[in-house]
Amino acid sequence: MWLVVLVLVVSAIYLLSMQGITDCNSGSLYALVRSIVKKGKLSINSFVKYTKYMDCAKRKKDYYTDRPPGTAFAAIPFYLLNLNVTLVSVISGILSTILVYLITMHLINNSFISFSVGLIFALCTINWRYSTTFLIHPLSTFLTLLAVYGLFLNFPPILIGVIFGISTLVEYTNIVLFCGVGLTQMISGNFLVLFPLGIGYALGIIPLLIYNKKCFGSPLTTSYKYGIYFKWSNSPKTTFVNPLIKGIGGLLFYLKKKNGFMIPGGILSLSPVLLFGIIGYFFLPSNILILFLCLTLPLFLLIAKHKTYFAGGGGDYRYLSSIIPYLVIPIGFFLVKLSFLWPLVLLFAILSLVMMTVKMLALTITEDDLKEIDDSFVREIKENKKNILNFLKLKYLLKMIRLVIKGLFIKKIHLENEIYKKTRKNSQKNKEQKLLI
Repeated sequence: MWLVVLVLVVSAIYLLSMQGITDCNSGSLYALVRSIVKKGKLSINSFVKYTKYMDCAKRKKDYYTDRPPGTAFAAIPFYLLNLNVTLVSVISGILSTILVYLITMHLINNSFISFSVGLIFALCTINWRYSTTFLIHPLSTFLTLLAVYGLFLNFPPILIGVIFGISTLVEYTNIVLFCGVGLTQMISGNFLVLFPLGIGYALGIIPLLIYNKKCFGSPLTTSYKYGIYFKWSNSPKTTFVNPLIKGIGGLLFYLKKKNGFMIPGGILSLSPVLLFGIIGYFFLPSNILILFLCLTLPLFLLIAKHKTYFAGGGGDYRYLSSIIPYLVIPIGFFLVKLSFLWPLVLLFAILSLVMMTVKMLALTITEDDLKEIDDSFVREIKENKKNILNFLKLKYLLKMIRLVIKGLFIKKIHLENEIYKKTRKNSQKNKEQKLLI
């Protein structure tokens, strides 16, 4: 029953808060989708405008997305059905939530706590933010979670390897998680599974190798080598240059300054409830502890060295999306062992939900939206100076609630619409200039 409730709640919230193509990052993937469907090509020459000439790669005379192509490939059926391609992310986010519930249930056998952990993952971490936009992280997280769930259900090692291989087509760094699983098997003495795991991974990664060969001249050359805007990403030597300690601190507590405000972006500053997941590691059985450490630590340390460990303009911990489930699931163990601290976990979960809501609103709410409330507030003060404070507070609160609802569920962003309007405006302007001539 709790799983059904979880799916219904999360599905409703994710679908209602789903956006379109929000920026040049998602635009880069969208360009590949359109190019494959409309032109039958992997180059995005005809649709490079969606990248704003930032999130793209160029080899010889051809432009390509600088993102791993897996998410774009998965979105093609949705595009052909004239559906929002962001549904790939929404469905992936919902499925990841289900897997977090199932893994937690498998480990602690408590449906209500598993429901709570699933809800925390869905609404109190960046899974919500990125499952409602067309980016690589939700599908990547789902595939790696599916492979890990397969470990618990004793899937054939070759199948687990295939899933990890396919996940690397979606996000390159998932090879680190695959190596983490291999390391876990070595520590546990399960050397016989390494060969089928490796064979499976090799099979799963074949589409990526073919794509790289066709687009970039070599199976082992990724799109990053030919990035035209972020030149530092052309080589690992210029990508992983950040001081390790600075990166670790940033990933945990990063604060992004924007318009005079300090916006939280680190794991513990944006999702403080994950603190209990970190503490929960002390209560994990040894075999689960080894697995989760091998899944999380290598990628965490690698991203800490990344030049833009703070996810560039995102200003958050989205580069770690694939390992967030393994910081959330231990909250279940924490609640089992220290059940009297439920109220504290709830308080931190609410705080994380508020932070994540603000993160969501930052995408849709503009300064003009905020000014409408401020101007109204000032006007009420000037017109009604006596006995108006309580009324104002209530009215201001109601306006804020309406603004939150508008920002989360009503106001939508789609880069394609903006490009169409801009193109139409420029076309009209050119016609007017010709008439003047």
